[in-house]
Amino acid sequence: MKSPMPIRGMAIYSGALVLLAGVVGWTSGWLAERSPEVSAPVVLSHPPRHSQQRCAECHQEVVEAFRDAPHSGTLTRATAQEVRACFDGKTFMNPDNDSVLSYHVDSDRIAVSSSGYPGRPGFEWIFGSGTHARTPLLTFHTANGRTISAEHLVSWYPGDQLGITLGMENGTSGRGIHGLGGLKSTAETINCFGCHATFVPVQDDRILLDQIIPNVGCRRCHGDADQHVDDMDRGLSSGIERYSEMTPEESVDRCGECHRRATEMGSPLSPEDGLLVRFASVGLVQSPCFQQQREVKNPDGTFQRFDCISCHDPHRQASRDWKHHAAACLRCHDQANGRSVDCPVADRRDNCLECHMPQVPSNDYLSFTDHWIRVRSSAAPKGARPANEQRNE
Repeated sequence: MKSPMPIRGMAIYSGALVLLAGVVGWTSGWLAERSPEVSAPVVLSHPPRHSQQRCAECHQEVVEAFRDAPHSGTLTRATAQEVRACFDGKTFMNPDNDSVLSYHVDSDRIAVSSSGYPGRPGFEWIFGSGTHARTPLLTFHTANGRTISAEHLVSWYPGDQLGITLGMENGTSGRGIHGLGGLKSTAETINCFGCHATFVPVQDDRILLDQIIPNVGCRRCHGDADQHVDDMDRGLSSGIERYSEMTPEESVDRCGECHRRATEMGSPLSPEDGLLVRFASVGLVQSPCFQQQREVKNPDGTFQRFDCISCHDPHRQASRDWKHHAAACLRCHDQANGRSVDCPVADRRDNCLECHMPQVPSNDYLSFTDHWIRVRSSAAPKGARPANEQRNE
């Protein structure tokens, strides 16, 4: 597979930042005791030469639609009104230790006061588009200049609610810095920014925070976009890397740079693992639909294709209409035309997702669609919402 961009590895995710001068010595000791860091992060080695406005000169409809897509809002400066409104003037009580956190806009950041931590550290960045959540990340530097961070234990959720950050439900009772969030190493911190930004400049393990290009832009996914613009400016024939022209495995693997790859999750994987529902690209490749797609032929003799972009256009908001997604199922499951078998317990006009891709709650605020498509022993797995409560996704 041709790599579309110079990269240094893999990525995870989280959220926002601040310099905490009083903890430098302590954090250095903490890092020394940590296990080996995660794989190197996905980051561009050079900033984009051309802006998205140059892309819009020829692809105006796509660029305009992308402005409303979650990918275009993955990382927001705390100066933005939409994220300030999520936290400013609000309080949250940590149910594990009864500490109270209060949030106020302070110049170019969102400051947090805690009864369990001295001072008022401030968030300068907020992670997440708000589709699922918005999460701050405290960042600071060790004595040797490396950037490390703490994922804040409180996130904003749709419905204008503050709640415990997903994944931290069982680890929020600490004091001091642990009472503000979960600590992350340098590589983990770069990974967080690497998957939520187009460009993250790093020098000697120190993130140049003021030079970050936030959000996932054209160049972040289309690695040859700069060369494409240069070629077009010269009047040369030029294409651009398209996920639809990769193999399904390559395409999902590329999405998995940030949405996780199955190879990074350890083994064996089980569909009953409640963690996996958060990582659609991991579940998808376990699905018989994905693994057996080359057994289904199109009328023209080519094989059927099934990957992330079969249902999701990364340039736009995900469709909330279940019929849009069910149509992808019916392209293969078309027994009358000699293709894969139809569902024996439902009509072709029914909602396939209710049984085969139900929504599973991950915490009190979030539910994720289970992308491990399979025949289930019951209508929905443990923890899934009843069919009549499903959103049209």
